[in-house]
Amino acid sequence: MQSSNGEPETGQGYFGERICQHLMVNGSLIAGVDQPLQLPFAVTYINCPKNERPRTEPIAAEDAFSVLHQLKDIERHARWVGGVLRFSGAFAAGTASVVHLHETPQCEFTGPLEALQFHLPRAVLDDFFREHKGGTVDTLRWPRDRPDETMAALSRVLLAVSRQPATANRLFVDQLGLSLLAHIAESYGGLDVQRTRLHAGLAPWQQRRTMEMMQARISGQITIEEIARECQITPSHFARAFRVSFGSTPHRYLSDLRIAEAKRLMRNTDWTLADIALMCGFTEQSHFTRVFRRLVGASPGSWRQQLALKDY
Repeated sequence: MQSSNGEPETGQGYFGERICQHLMVNGSLIAGVDQPLQLPFAVTYINCPKNERPRTEPIAAEDAFSVLHQLKDIERHARWVGGVLRFSGAFAAGTASVVHLHETPQCEFTGPLEALQFHLPRAVLDDFFREHKGGTVDTLRWPRDRPDETMAALSRVLLAVSRQPATANRLFVDQLGLSLLAHIAESYGGLDVQRTRLHAGLAPWQQRRTMEMMQARISGQITIEEIARECQITPSHFARAFRVSFGSTPHRYLSDLRIAEAKRLMRNTDWTLADIALMCGFTEQSHFTRVFRRLVGASPGSWRQQLALKDY
């Protein structure tokens, strides 16, 4: 988009509907602030069957990065900066390209396109770098011909969760967002996360407060940010320290708590499985059944029947 004097328009937010209109593709925002899947950065799913699209106008400048992760092979992706062609060629499924949005680039795509676009404000990355004693982000880079297997795995999970946001556990989504941010900061931005990782666990009072909050919210939603705030540390610090103290992720630990409570209710009450599912924080019985089967090895109905036979 350009202003009347030919200069790129100023603005923010090259994601969601805005990126789709600019690139002349189909797509939708699947994660970000004020979305059902809340992440500190925006994720847009792009799926367009067109074979030909014209070269875009220079985009509006903003202090952010755009990482385009290809879900399928694309025939050609070209990018210009200041009218100079920076690259042009095919991109295989699983590869990624990084755009510095402050450079007001132009893009052109040939062939059907299916991808995830991660919109990362510099401020979000700077905060993550500072937390890990890495200063601030200089730039993001990724070799265009190298598949990013970690990004591919995390993207598959994100897409699956985005198709059923109502059943998504907030702790799991938070952990997924932190994993994506850490991977981009380390692999694209050069941050040595391993070197700066804090190996200490939660203090005893933080462990107690964490367990109290999880137990109190066993039938509802809770986020890593909420617990971290109570523990007076940042969300990513909390997630690392939690694993050291409890030996699992916050999401897995809460799932174990919910399944333990479901077993207690099945053992001591005659409530229906649907009621027990709601009491234990599952949005629907089918979600409860999937989690129970994965963690216990049997469906809730079968487990309850076996329990009744033992008692008999």
